[in-house]
Amino acid sequence: MSRRTARENLFKAVYESCVNHERGDFTLSLISASSSNEEAEYIKKVYNGIEEKYDSLLQLITEDSKSFSADRIYKVDLAIILIASYEILYLSDIPDEVSVNEALELSKIYSTEKSYKFINGILARIIRKKGEK
Repeated sequence: MSRRTARENLFKAVYESCVNHERGDFTLSLISASSSNEEAEYIKKVYNGIEEKYDSLLQLITEDSKSFSADRIYKVDLAIILIASYEILYLSDIPDEVSVNEALELSKIYSTEKSYKFINGILARIIRKKGEK
């Protein structure tokens, strides 16, 4: 399994969490069981990190989404942005450009045509803010 596949599986678990407003431990265990040890570690690390930092990530995302409150952001887009923003802010071993590119690839597969620009804009502002710190 590749990192891209692991990220896509992670997206599905984060999306489920966004929709159900609760942890998807069963889904997470199924995904992890079908992954290599390295990829399962990445999935769990990022999933748990998103859960731990959810409020601060959501605040940052909504600050950067202009007129969209969190509940108005399409849940697919929110899940994609949560993963990429967590990687950008907390995983120094993944270049920001890779996180953005992977997020945009997920949006092309799972989201709408307009989501690509929305996601890219939010992630660009998050990267800029990160650089200002």
